[in-house]
Amino acid sequence: MKLLLYLLVAFSLITYAQDTDLEFQNWFDFNGSFALNESWKAYGDAGYRIIFISEKVHRFYIRPSASLQINKILILHGGIGLFSTFQNQSTLWEFRPFQGILIKWPVIFSIPLNHYFRFEERFFSGNSINTFIFRSRYRLSTAIQFQKSVDGKYLYIPIQLEWFTSYGKDIDFQLNEFRGVIGLGYVIDNSWKVELNTIFQNLSASTDLFSFNDIIFRFRVYKEFSTY
Repeated sequence: MKLLLYLLVAFSLITYAQDTDLEFQNWFDFNGSFALNESWKAYGDAGYRIIFISEKVHRFYIRPSASLQINKILILHGGIGLFSTFQNQSTLWEFRPFQGILIKWPVIFSIPLNHYFRFEERFFSGNSINTFIFRSRYRLSTAIQFQKSVDGKYLYIPIQLEWFTSYGKDIDFQLNEFRGVIGLGYVIDNSWKVELNTIFQNLSASTDLFSFNDIIFRFRVYKEFSTY
């Protein structure tokens, strides 16, 4: 447990040292999944995000999705996200279909590695904005699991590295984004688990026009339903 605390503190200090001009965010979300059969699963998430800048920005979203497991290694994903962002009296809407592929391979020293490739079509409307952005993203993730208790409960450390690239019809530069995630998760039983994550996020333009850093604290609740 001491090692885990050292890792969390060290990660926060390292990311903070990247740039002292930081913005902070809090994310809260619920993630539900419904196993329809051995191959198909309906899932989705809904949440609330707040960005702490001079005038706070609030975001709500819901994202129904589905997945198809081809084999033990390959899973196909797809869904639609609806986001609404509020600041003072202004509202920005985003409609975001996505397609993804998850590769669960390899396992190194009992630690599984997951590769997730995702493509998103982002349509924005509101505040005199009507535009489209295409975003591709790649996430490398794993989870270090601690020994299970007699009743099946256990702790784990989720770790993720994710890269984004965006192109838009109304911008003449490429948007690049990076997220590094480390946290602590707790499996309560076969259907419930919770996570508390610390995220370092950087958003920059390919022309060195700007670069922003964020520290995000994210609380996640997972619920798995079995329907067959």
